[in-house]
Amino acid sequence: MNDVSRYRMRVLAIIGLSMLAVLAARLWYLQVMVSEDAVATARSNITRVISVPAPRGRILDVDGRVMVGNRTTTVLTMNRHELAEAGFDADQIRAMLTEVAVEINRSGQLVKVSDVERALRDPSYGRYDDVPIAHEVGGELLVFFGERPDRFPGVSVAESTVRSYLYGDLASHVLGWVGPVNDVELRERQPPAGKGYRLRDQIGKAGVELMFENDLRGVAGRKVVEVDRLGEIVRQREDLFVSPIPGDDIVLSLDVDVQYLVERELERSIHLARSREPDQDPNDSNRLLPTFDAPGGAVVLLDPMVGSVVAMASYPSYDPNESIGGFSFEQWTVLNDPANDLPMFNRAIQGEYAPGSTFKLFTAHAAWHEEVFGVGAVPRADDPWDDPGAYVLRACGDVDPTDPPPGCRYRNAGEKQYDRVDLTRSLTVSSDVYYYRIGESIYTNPGHPDTAIQDAATEYGLGLESGITLPFEQDGYLPTPTNRRLRHEGNPVAFPEWGWSTGDNVITAIGQGEVLVTPLQLTNAFATFANGGVRFAPNVVDRVVDRDGSTVRTFGPRALSTVDIQPGFRLRVLEGLSGVTADEEGTAYWAFNSEATDGVYFPLDEFPIAAKTGTAEVRGKADTSIFAAFGPANSPTHTMVAVLEESGFGSSVAAPLVARVLKQVLEDTVPEAPLASERYARSAALPLCVAWHRWRTGDTLDRLEAADPSSGEAGGPVLDASGRVVVRGIRVDCEDLIGDVLDVFAGDVATGGSGGGSG
Repeated sequence: MNDVSRYRMRVLAIIGLSMLAVLAARLWYLQVMVSEDAVATARSNITRVISVPAPRGRILDVDGRVMVGNRTTTVLTMNRHELAEAGFDADQIRAMLTEVAVEINRSGQLVKVSDVERALRDPSYGRYDDVPIAHEVGGELLVFFGERPDRFPGVSVAESTVRSYLYGDLASHVLGWVGPVNDVELRERQPPAGKGYRLRDQIGKAGVELMFENDLRGVAGRKVVEVDRLGEIVRQREDLFVSPIPGDDIVLSLDVDVQYLVERELERSIHLARSREPDQDPNDSNRLLPTFDAPGGAVVLLDPMVGSVVAMASYPSYDPNESIGGFSFEQWTVLNDPANDLPMFNRAIQGEYAPGSTFKLFTAHAAWHEEVFGVGAVPRADDPWDDPGAYVLRACGDVDPTDPPPGCRYRNAGEKQYDRVDLTRSLTVSSDVYYYRIGESIYTNPGHPDTAIQDAATEYGLGLESGITLPFEQDGYLPTPTNRRLRHEGNPVAFPEWGWSTGDNVITAIGQGEVLVTPLQLTNAFATFANGGVRFAPNVVDRVVDRDGSTVRTFGPRALSTVDIQPGFRLRVLEGLSGVTADEEGTAYWAFNSEATDGVYFPLDEFPIAAKTGTAEVRGKADTSIFAAFGPANSPTHTMVAVLEESGFGSSVAAPLVARVLKQVLEDTVPEAPLASERYARSAALPLCVAWHRWRTGDTLDRLEAADPSSGEAGGPVLDASGRVVVRGIRVDCEDLIGDVLDVFAGDVATGGSGGGSG
């Protein structure tokens, strides 16, 4: 070998050794310097985290009975990873999603293709998560998609937990409903740590479900899975599983049995009002008053000593079970259409009504505490005088009382006259003229504040939000010279009137004109008087507890203010309000002392009731029927107000309703509330029970023709010879059912007793 060859060999050897050194150095770097990072990266490539939804907290009544829980249902989901692995191009994916949406719509749910695409783009879902597309899907979709996995990759129907309202539409305005979270809620809501939202998550939309969303929502768990290089799940890492934490339970102050009784009686009274013939105009014997359309109403029942809501009803109502997965467009339209009387509108806290003669309590308070009695034209509180049935304003001067100028003469209903009226009797018989005099004197006498009546009403909470733990409450309206002018200046077209006259004060004194209150406000105001003057913020929730039953927080009595109710005033007013139900001339006497007028024989000796009727005029419509009561009068445990739209005198409809409810509540004979499944069974059994009753008694029951529902079940329920029907495993006794239904159609409703008055 020559020198050149040796030289070449040495060069090649050096190059080879250099390359080996570089490789060795690189290997050392990888093994020593970055081994930990490499391992971590490798692990992240083979594990995936999947969110595990947490059960929503339950809602219980005051005795711990579950009103809202959770149940298992079927949900249609899509998996983005499986869809991607199918190898579809963009057009194929779009076509597939369109077909998915079409099939969902055929099953009865409204879903757009854009909804599906938007859900699949939601960044809060991981690549391996099953993204929910539609809830409450039927078995036909399970079969349809299950038989076509190649055509619909990633589409599956699985079990999911959804809300269950066990009593159907009972207390729906209090409980509220849940639906898919929307963009605004995702953007604006600030949930507690661990309770964030993803698209299509369920969120409270109204009532307690909304107001206590942060308590009811649980903390999602997580599961970790390992996947191979193809993305297929190999196993679940049980050691890394984190269990979801259920939401807390909400315990209400509501008694579900009393709630059912109140709602049943409210609905019954609405239907009875609609069945009545129009009244004759008390001021014109040749004219009939408007028909009783009775589109809706509300009832509130409070414990006046602590401010707890025992029952709150609004009619018509809705079934929040229909909201599972979100209301369809058609459902939402129907529920919010004024032509359907707004079933989702909570009249108890959102409805604003003229209080009529129930407002006289607050006018009387103003007169007593501002020392109006015995001054000018107003007699002393204990001095009786004869009410002539009409009143001519002294501000109008010396005019002919039989033919005064417009706006000068104000009348009792039908110009009814009353003898020997003092403060006490003015409430019992509901003399308007008595309060016209007070209203004029307060406004025209410089020694009295112009707004003494409004100020007294404000002390009792009228014109203010009550502070109840429910959303969307309205605050009513108390007109004054100042706010009328300000309202006119803000919108002169909508509010052309800006001045204030003596006549305005006179009308305000009897709860007419522009005075507006909610049923809850009125109930709370009477509760304030009943308990001696403490105004509470009403509580619909008693406490929040976790799943172990441990109390998270409580809602005790929340006193807002105290009203100075002087003993002499309270004594006289309490006597007058008690006379409303016990005195034969009381405006609600017949509601509490006769069954012939749809009332009851109330045990007034054991449970005396203090009350006030109200009849509020509504231009072009029938009067609003109002009744406020508390009892027992001297040691009250319950305060109740009923308001029924376009239903007539307060003594005719609202008073009998309250009498029927309070009798059972105070006597502790309230029946047990049936679950929604039991109510369905009774409805489905009714046609067969009607046939059985006809066969057994010969009674054709023609009056029930319009009430017969259809069961809608394949094969229908089965009737046995003893008059029992079994529906979905629930037995219905026909004799009991027919008795209950006949009670609703018992006959015509009388228009009031001898003490009708304007109340």
